[in-house]
Amino acid sequence: MTMTPVETYRHRSVEEADKTLNAILDLVLEGTWDWNGVTGEVVRSPGWYRMLGYDVGAFNQDVFTWERVIHPDDYDRVMNDFESYISGKIDRYCVDYRCRKADGGYLWITDQAKVVEYNDDGSVSRMIGAHMNIHDRKVAEMELLEQNKLLKEGNVTLEKLISKKAEELEKRNAELNEKITEIENISNTDSLTGIANRKKFEEELVKEKSRSDRYNHSLSLAIFDIDFFKRINDSFGHKVGDRVLNKLARFVAENIRDIDVFARWGGEEFVLIFPGIAIDGAVSCAEKLRSMISQHEIEPGLYVTCSFGVTEYRKGESIDDLFTTIDNALYEAKHAGRNRVERLE
Repeated sequence: MTMTPVETYRHRSVEEADKTLNAILDLVLEGTWDWNGVTGEVVRSPGWYRMLGYDVGAFNQDVFTWERVIHPDDYDRVMNDFESYISGKIDRYCVDYRCRKADGGYLWITDQAKVVEYNDDGSVSRMIGAHMNIHDRKVAEMELLEQNKLLKEGNVTLEKLISKKAEELEKRNAELNEKITEIENISNTDSLTGIANRKKFEEELVKEKSRSDRYNHSLSLAIFDIDFFKRINDSFGHKVGDRVLNKLARFVAENIRDIDVFARWGGEEFVLIFPGIAIDGAVSCAEKLRSMISQHEIEPGLYVTCSFGVTEYRKGESIDDLFTTIDNALYEAKHAGRNRVERLE
C-alpha cells in the first residue's frame, strides 16, 4: 500500500516558509548550519552559538569560523572526513570532534551533514548540517575506558571504582538538573523583556486559581498596555519600541510584590496576577503603577502612559470568562480616554 506523505506545513510564499524555518531554528537547542559552496557563506542557527556559549551572530558567516573552533587535535581528522564526503569518496558525513567554547573549554559534538545541491561541474553548491551536543556521553565513554585500563593494570580496587562512579553519577545528575532548569527558563521567559511569557502566565494563573479555590482567598487580575504604542514605533523605530517594552517591564517588575505574577501577554500588552488581593486592593496597585509609569522617563525625553483593566476572580469562574471580563475592562479604559484604570466585576 502506498502511503501518502503528511504535509506538516502549507505556505503561501517563500517569505512565510522562511519565517517558519527561522522560528524553528531559533528554538532548536542544538546547532544547525547552511553552507553556500558558491559564495562561501555559512549561516548558523542561534542554537549553534548558544550551545558553545557565544553571543548570537558573534562570528563572521564563513567556513573559517568553523575551522577555528575545531580542537587542534581533531582538525586533520575532521577535514579528511569532510573532503572525502564532498569529493564523493564516502557517501555519509558524520564525525565526532571537539569545538572551542566561549569560556575557552571544549565541547564534544557530532557533526552530520548532507549535500543538497551541486554545481554543473559536480562541486558542492549547498550543504546543510547540524551539530549535536554529545559531551556528557563522550566524556563518560572516555572515563570508562580509562577506568577499565586502570582495572586491568591493577591500579584501583573495585570499591574505589564504585565510589568514583557514584560521585560521577551525582555530578551528572546535578548537571542534568541544571540543564533542565535552563531549558525550562528559556521556554517560560519572554525573550525581549526577560519576564514571564504567555505560556508561563497561563500556567501560573491555573495554579493561582486552584489556590484561590482551595484556600478561599482573594485573587485579582490586571491587564494593561501602552497607549499609542504604534506612534512610538512609527516615530522612533522598532528598536526604540523594543527598548521601551524592555525598560517598562523591568520598571514594573521592580515595583510589584515578589508573589505577584507579571508577564508579557503579547505585543505591548502585559498582565498581572495579584494573589490574596481583592479588587479594591488590585485597583489601588494598578493606579499606583499607572501613576509611576506616567512620571517615569523611560527613554531620554520620552514618557509613556498605560491603560489598565482590573477584575477579581469569582470562585468557579472559568479562565475564559475571567479574560473576557478583563479585556472588557481594558476596553473601557481605552474608550474613556486612556491613561486610566477601569474595573469590572
